[in-house]
Amino acid sequence: MTTVEERLGLLRERRWNQAWGFAPFGVLFLTCAIAVTTASRGWPDQAVTVGIAAGLAGWHWWFVVAHPQWWDRRVWPMAVYFVGVLAFASVLVQRHDAFQLFIPMCYVLAFVALPGWPAYLGVVAANVPWLLAPGTDLRLTLVNLAVGTPLAALIGGVIRAMEREAIRRRETNAELVAMAEENARLHGLLVEQARAAGIAGERARLAREIHDTVAQGLTGIVTQLEAIDEHAVPPGPVRARLEIAGGLARTSLVEVRRSIEALRPGPLQGARLGEAVRQAVTTWREQYGVPAAFTVTGTPQPLHSEVEVTVLRAAQEALSNVGRHAGARRVDVTLSYMEDVVVLDVRDDGVGFTPGVAGGFGLTALMERVRALAGEVDVESAPGAGTAVSVTVPVIGVDG
Repeated sequence: MTTVEERLGLLRERRWNQAWGFAPFGVLFLTCAIAVTTASRGWPDQAVTVGIAAGLAGWHWWFVVAHPQWWDRRVWPMAVYFVGVLAFASVLVQRHDAFQLFIPMCYVLAFVALPGWPAYLGVVAANVPWLLAPGTDLRLTLVNLAVGTPLAALIGGVIRAMEREAIRRRETNAELVAMAEENARLHGLLVEQARAAGIAGERARLAREIHDTVAQGLTGIVTQLEAIDEHAVPPGPVRARLEIAGGLARTSLVEVRRSIEALRPGPLQGARLGEAVRQAVTTWREQYGVPAAFTVTGTPQPLHSEVEVTVLRAAQEALSNVGRHAGARRVDVTLSYMEDVVVLDVRDDGVGFTPGVAGGFGLTALMERVRALAGEVDVESAPGAGTAVSVTVPVIGVDG
């Protein structure tokens, strides 16, 4: 995506290129008009002169106007073009002196058509039509060329340096714009991560508050009602109401605990990541009756709560997929603590599948959650070859 300033710069460059491309037509038309109006020869000879000038115009149109992509990109076609221009100019100056006005344009065309140092050779070669003009004082012409040629080369070099500087500035501006966009994207990612961390912290705080207030109060009410019930309250309206109150209190306590579980990261409450994953593996092994081994490598360290929750959910999702689809006889779960990332590997010897063909909402949601933390999810599988799921999450912070 280009900025307005960059688009204006490209537009100005395109207009300058068009001006350099069409300028020779104007000079050639002017010199041709002078030659025709001041010629002492007859119309047949003037028609030949006009035809040669038209040939030069067509030559220039084909190489420069019709194929602008050849400029400064294809040396040999443009070298042929420039040699042709000098040949046409040499013929024209011998037919009429007015075409000497076109020769300075050859200096310009040398820099238009030829890249790098060949342009300076073209400036020197542009003097050939001067030397071939009839009635030329060779010594005076050589003196003039010795002065004019370096001056033309200097002016052309300065213009070319200015063009290079303009291109460099435009490219630098484009890089700065790209860097600014990338910084904005990274800033947005950091803001999103900070927001997610803030939400997680607030949810954990609400879970603690509900646990310490409402849940504790309901637990006390249930305990008191059960204690009253134990004193053998005679059957009747009072006993019925106590039973109803006890049932309502228990139901409310279950709902409150369900709300607490929804607010906090469950197994991570009071446990570190390694223990939480080990507990998930143990629970899965008891549920499905499939041997499952859990290994921790590296030095365990406290991680940002969002990282821990993401890795734990990844382990639970991978194990759930194995239990429902893989038909595995063994599962190996490895949690690796590295210098700047934590890696979870879940491997099974089940039926496998073709990645990209199979995949449910759970795996897609897991990938989105991991990528939100600038992590990666790699799935390797093949029919009959088992499945390996690797989750890599950077250590983006520490949750003390």
